[in-house]
Amino acid sequence: MLRRATGERRLKMRRPHQIYRKQRIVTRVLCAVMLASRSLAFGSVALMLGALAPLACGGDDAPQAILEGNGDSGSPNPTPDGSAPVDGAVDSDPVETIAISPADPVIEVLDGVIPSATAFVAKGTRKSGSIVDVTGTWSFDRSELAGLDAATGAFKATGQLGGKGTITFQAGALTATTTATVKLHFTSDPQSLAPAIKQQFGTATTADPALKMLYPYDKTVFPRGLSSPTLQWNGGSADDVYYVHATSPTFEFEAWGKLPPPSRYDFPNVGTDIWTKLAESVSGDVTISVQRKDATQAYLPVTRTWTIAPANLAGAIYYEEVENGNVLRLRPGAATPEDFLKKPAGVTCVGCHSAAKNGGTLVSGFNGSASPWGTFDTTNGASIFAYGTNPNDGPNGSGFQAISPDGKHVLWGQVRQFPYLSLSPYNDRIESAQLNPGTGFPVHPAWSNDGKHVAFAVRTDGNWLDFNTASLWTSDVDLGGAKPSFANTHKIVDVDPTRPCSTFPSYSPDSNWIAFERSTQARTRGAKVDLWLTSPDGTTKIALDHANGAGVLQAEEASSSAEPNFMPVAAGGYNWIVFVSERTYGNILTDANAVTRKKQLWISAIDANPAAGKDPSHPAFRLSGQVLGTNNLRGSGRSDLGDQRFQRPRLAEVLAPALAFAPAPRAAEAFLGDFLGAPAYGS
Repeated sequence: MLRRATGERRLKMRRPHQIYRKQRIVTRVLCAVMLASRSLAFGSVALMLGALAPLACGGDDAPQAILEGNGDSGSPNPTPDGSAPVDGAVDSDPVETIAISPADPVIEVLDGVIPSATAFVAKGTRKSGSIVDVTGTWSFDRSELAGLDAATGAFKATGQLGGKGTITFQAGALTATTTATVKLHFTSDPQSLAPAIKQQFGTATTADPALKMLYPYDKTVFPRGLSSPTLQWNGGSADDVYYVHATSPTFEFEAWGKLPPPSRYDFPNVGTDIWTKLAESVSGDVTISVQRKDATQAYLPVTRTWTIAPANLAGAIYYEEVENGNVLRLRPGAATPEDFLKKPAGVTCVGCHSAAKNGGTLVSGFNGSASPWGTFDTTNGASIFAYGTNPNDGPNGSGFQAISPDGKHVLWGQVRQFPYLSLSPYNDRIESAQLNPGTGFPVHPAWSNDGKHVAFAVRTDGNWLDFNTASLWTSDVDLGGAKPSFANTHKIVDVDPTRPCSTFPSYSPDSNWIAFERSTQARTRGAKVDLWLTSPDGTTKIALDHANGAGVLQAEEASSSAEPNFMPVAAGGYNWIVFVSERTYGNILTDANAVTRKKQLWISAIDANPAAGKDPSHPAFRLSGQVLGTNNLRGSGRSDLGDQRFQRPRLAEVLAPALAFAPAPRAAEAFLGDFLGAPAYGS
């Protein structure tokens, strides 16, 4: 081992990082010892080298990852990148690559039982092709999914979330990676069915002649943070047994049981909320199937594919409950709405409202056609300003009004049936400017989220509430000058022969698109009405067929969606439209009569970058939390930091058990704070 000439020991060591001063000093000591060894017994030299070697190759300041040698008597151990070893000799057979095993494993957590740790191992391949053990440092980029011992490579799932992450092994300048997937798997069998019955579902070969899935629709996109959708189907009998199966690469759920007609199924709580676990563990597609077994045989499953967008809907939705005449506030995922604005004594209704997208203010009208307007603080519902004190003061009436994104300006006045709308401060009756298109009567105004534009309809017949003909217009607005002003007012969508009423515009969060309705009349009860999208200049117009329910609903129901309102913040890669629809809701709301069917709020995901000729919308879902027996209008979304705090406890609860697996040098608070500070909560 000491046959090399002293000149060879002068070769410069080619480490991938600096040589530490301590190592240089100790190395010189070793060299001196080896030179002196000519007059010492070999055993004495070995004893001294063994004592000094840890100082040369380790210590607090030295690189920690090393590649272990192959044990050949003539070959010293290589450094992490296979270059010169510690004593200066060149390694003729360096390690060139590292491989991790097991590669791309899937770790399944069944019904909350966490399996024993998986041991990851790193092996190096030398230039000669020989395989050697390698030591280094392990890391995993999804600490909420699993803990990974940095020294040993022991990987253990937390059981709190499913998902896929990347494991990295670092040895000097060499690295290796592999993926690791944690899959949560839950089962539910509350009726304790016999195993023989369950097994029949796996051997079915015949298509189901009767089962018809009603809701949710195929290809629906759901955000996180909602309560479980109710699966609804028809076609079975009271004694039929069902197998409900949800599966994705990171989550699986299986349930068995009898569900007599009208058949409905909510994802249960089996010690944990299954739908919440599914939504937090999946980013992308999940396959949902329902399989039926009657008295004679089991049938093949009826399958749907849904998509989970990796973010919660931010903020709250304000809407008018027609029967009671109040404005309610509903936070996505809440079980029930809050009474936000309750009509005072002597007032018939509060409604036709608009919420400031980024501020803390809402504007609303009162008393139907008389409709003077007022503003309110969205944090507590307190009145800020009321235009006049007479609830029947028609000259000061507004009808439908719009409030600027910062909550500082109100555009109002369509009840007056003047050829213009008035702009006023949110807390004063002063008229700052007039929006006058030069023809017809402007109605249904809406602000862009950047505050620089307004969209509105111009009616040419009827009155402020009931009209059949209208085109869509936009105008630039300047609020920063000495006096607010409007400019470049022009038409962007003309009257359509089959749907001559284009109205109720709403800007997308980036202000690059405008949603609107095309209808046979402004009052939507019983009208034929569809949702559309247009570019602000009107050159690109796209029918939102998937949101409307085309191909899924009966023909008349597929033309019953109106009053679109974009949520003010994109989430999970999508924009989101809240709209009113008179469609049936599975086998729960089944009245299809155009006069009596219920108006409920629905939400559709819209692709973030629509392209001409392609429908960017996705099949809609009903906003849970609404009272089923009411008619609801004007879903207006608003977001601010105050609303986000209602989402954070949910994520904190999900991730709290994973805190024990945070890297040791980091405080638990900082670890959780990284997630709470992310734009898409729970992603």
